[in-house]
Amino acid sequence: MAFRQNLIWMRTALGVILTLSALSTAGAQAPRASREPPPPYRPAAGAKDLRAVLFNWTWYMGMLRGVDEHELIVSLEYQGKGAIHVDGQPCSLTKYRVSTSYQTPGQRTQYTCTRPNGQTVSGIEVVSGQYAWNEDIPGAEMVSGKGKATPMPGSVEERLIRLWASPQGAPKAALAGIGPAAELGPNPGTRLKDGVDKAGETSLSWQAGKPVVTFPIPGVPGAIASATLNDRYMAERVVVKQESTSTEFTYGDYQDWNNPLNKIDALYAGKMAERRDGVLVRDLTTVQTETGSLYVVMPVPASVKTAIQVAALQSAEAKSQQPAGAQTPTPRTADGKPDLTGNWNYSAMNWRYGNRRCGPTQQEGCTRAINQTMDFEFEAPSRFGPNRPLYKPEYWDKVQQLDMWTNKEDPVMTCQPLGIPREGPPRRIIQTATDIIFFYTRYVDGGGGYGEYRVIPIDGRKHDPQKAIEATYMGYTVGHWEGDT
Repeated sequence: MAFRQNLIWMRTALGVILTLSALSTAGAQAPRASREPPPPYRPAAGAKDLRAVLFNWTWYMGMLRGVDEHELIVSLEYQGKGAIHVDGQPCSLTKYRVSTSYQTPGQRTQYTCTRPNGQTVSGIEVVSGQYAWNEDIPGAEMVSGKGKATPMPGSVEERLIRLWASPQGAPKAALAGIGPAAELGPNPGTRLKDGVDKAGETSLSWQAGKPVVTFPIPGVPGAIASATLNDRYMAERVVVKQESTSTEFTYGDYQDWNNPLNKIDALYAGKMAERRDGVLVRDLTTVQTETGSLYVVMPVPASVKTAIQVAALQSAEAKSQQPAGAQTPTPRTADGKPDLTGNWNYSAMNWRYGNRRCGPTQQEGCTRAINQTMDFEFEAPSRFGPNRPLYKPEYWDKVQQLDMWTNKEDPVMTCQPLGIPREGPPRRIIQTATDIIFFYTRYVDGGGGYGEYRVIPIDGRKHDPQKAIEATYMGYTVGHWEGDT
């Protein structure tokens, strides 16, 4: 199976802080809800309403995945060639790499180029939410003393516009304009009714026989985008207007630009041009992409947060810190420690990835079984969702490399156990005065389907130096209490 997950490091000393906090029992004892998705929506032949256009836009782009055809493109790695403008001057690219997280949302653009006078210029431009900064090395200041992050508050809107007007970003922004969704990436057809041309802040018109979808750019006040789609429901032109500024993006040559060993029919533009008030500032030809829930992070350095005051974010953070309503008292053991014993919600595996219909742009010979294998990487439990572990910057590319070459590198391909921390949260916990036992679900491909567990002593013992160097899938862990943690 071509699902790609992180390599289990058999002989690497992996330091993991295991925190057993006094968790609310609201999460314990909750049964796992069974869910059978309804048959996926498909537009009627010739349908020209907003519901049909938004569905076809994401469907033709290969963005709908799983048996219920959710929109599940969460990250992108892009490499291109061509030219960009740097400080108002044209610059011929020798390196151009864009790492995008659509969930954060955020984007890191790394480039090296040569100006007409022969001068070489390099830069790393980052946006994450409402913060923008430049880095001298990827992940600058994430590790104390390594790198320098320069706040760029005036670049936030420009960079967000580029992200949300991109070939994959534009349909996501159009769907976001409808209004908040109850779950991540629901099937676009489930959110609208037939026959309407406007929902929320997203609307549809037809010009010269082509659909034009208008929507706001998330996070950029007053920025309105209009995307003109071609006969394959892919954006050929996106114009973003904000006050007196107009930015035009043109796209063409849509293909699956992933490497030959991982063609998964997630399409991207092969030709891209960006003009700001009529001036060409980016002219790119795609070299390669990589899609499928790749590891992409852009944590905001503390110095940038300090320099850029974001009132809306501060307000949201303040609300999140307000006391919640009545809570169930934490159960305790006879010695007064919080009692973690119980059956806990387990949602790491999402089984909706199976047997998707063949897409409109897939090659002949496509089967639902092929799509089941292909779609797993979009929802693999260790890779799906926004809550990614934050590795040190020097390992970011290594994690991606392991994502891309799972079939060659990953022990899970031979049904070996997932290991820690990849195994995810335990499904059941049993606690005594001397140890805590974590039981994990047995419904996994790793480990050949056998149940896996860990016994963690909490009796005050120290690490055994000999056991610490032995190779084990589940690691060697001892624990202790610090108050209620």
